[in-house]
Amino acid sequence: MSSEAKNATEIELKLAVPAEAFAKLVRSPRLTTLFASKTPTRKRYVTTYFDTADRRLAEAELALRVRRDGRRRIQTVKTAAAPEIAGLARGEWEREIVGETPVLDEAWLAEIGDKNVRKVLGKAKVQAGLAPLFTTDFRRQAWRVRYGVSDIEMAFDKGEISAGKGSSPIAEVELELKDGDPADLYGLARDIADIVPASVEARTKAERGYALLDKKGAGKAPSAVRAAPIRLSPEVTTAEAFALIGRACFRHMRANESLVRGKPFVDGVHQLRVALRRLRSALSAFRDVLPEDERKTMSEELRWIASSCGQARDWDVFRSELLKPLAEHVEDDPALANVAAAADRARKRSYAEVTATLASPRLTQALLDVEAWWEKGTWREAMGSWALLPAGEFAAATLKKLHRKVESLGQQIGDLEEVELHELRIRCKKLRYASEFFRGLYSKKAAGAYLEALAGVQEHLGALNDAVVAKALIARLGKSSKDLSPEVLARADGIVTGWIAARIKSDLDELPGVWDEFRHRKPFWK
Repeated sequence: MSSEAKNATEIELKLAVPAEAFAKLVRSPRLTTLFASKTPTRKRYVTTYFDTADRRLAEAELALRVRRDGRRRIQTVKTAAAPEIAGLARGEWEREIVGETPVLDEAWLAEIGDKNVRKVLGKAKVQAGLAPLFTTDFRRQAWRVRYGVSDIEMAFDKGEISAGKGSSPIAEVELELKDGDPADLYGLARDIADIVPASVEARTKAERGYALLDKKGAGKAPSAVRAAPIRLSPEVTTAEAFALIGRACFRHMRANESLVRGKPFVDGVHQLRVALRRLRSALSAFRDVLPEDERKTMSEELRWIASSCGQARDWDVFRSELLKPLAEHVEDDPALANVAAAADRARKRSYAEVTATLASPRLTQALLDVEAWWEKGTWREAMGSWALLPAGEFAAATLKKLHRKVESLGQQIGDLEEVELHELRIRCKKLRYASEFFRGLYSKKAAGAYLEALAGVQEHLGALNDAVVAKALIARLGKSSKDLSPEVLARADGIVTGWIAARIKSDLDELPGVWDEFRHRKPFWK
């Protein structure tokens, strides 16, 4: 038995596939020609995951497990993705132990090459409180393949995750980079997705185990994942900043895509849409130093996915921000009730479209293509001298340009027409996302004050836009719903239109004030 910690950076990409698809994959000439050996290695892995009752390891984004590999027992701790290395990279340390429970002695902890991991695992309360939470039991067939310039292990895992009385199936292809270019993982994944239905599985087996515990134990509904702060050091270059921002946005997007793929829910769809908008905003913020044709192609792929989520989001806002408060104000109005029922049916159809989009082969292929392009870094050449210059220089120039665009249009804030207010909202949104991307390079206090004021303008412009969208949705219901008579629709339209007009007036009255507050905020990058 070895007591040493085996340090590694694991770079892997997982695809969820139907269990019955494995047979087709192993017979596909497109894959079999890549196999280093015709015979795969076959193993059964039974793994127990440990944490404290208050989930201190999960909170620190760590997974601690003990895996049965034949007669051996392998203890492993893994970190969350390490975006500074690669979008798919995770820290991993393992050791062989005796017994079925973790052995967290000082000698092993000293071998772990991450001080934050050592700090968490070294706490007495953590060590004393560790208990088994859930298990995975799966059979693996694995081949070594040569793809592009890379040596990759391609493993087919089939089994289940068990937590208490609940269980969830495992059917996934795991691609682990042993040597070479991380971008080759995306190419191989793209080939697999061409052969069988597949989607990127962003959640680790540990994360799926925790989700199963929540579902079966506390009865919680899924919780959408919000964007984490992007940490950029002062030394980071412009090229490194673009890569890091992209990886953070992809992590946000993948987490919510996995959550809503099976059954879309309001917050999950909203956060998925936000993540897609952030990716497109990153492309826009760096547009001056990216190859234009490639940038447009990537942005259009993301726009196609976001448009499906946008329809669902419009109906969600229509129901929660308009019809619900209106129904409380105008009680028991049958016309309004009929419109609400028609809106619910339209919302249901829009959610079915989200489900279809997320299940489509085109989505998997599009996201793999965009992420592979981002990770491959062929765009670095177009950056020229900017690539190696400090990101702070590029950020200041970019934010100054975006700020001026907002300021130039906002100067006429009291006289803008509907289409101009919409354009101002778009400009504010681009400025806000870019500010959030780069805020880590500057004073936390100054960036926070600026963003708070900008958010106030954006909130009022967003409310105005919601009102405009609501008018369009009412008109759409009139054309598409056969259950709404002209009389019912006319009465409901009158009630809704009056309510919207009052809201628009209120927001327009308040808009100059929030604009002045923003206008007097000093840009934080100066």
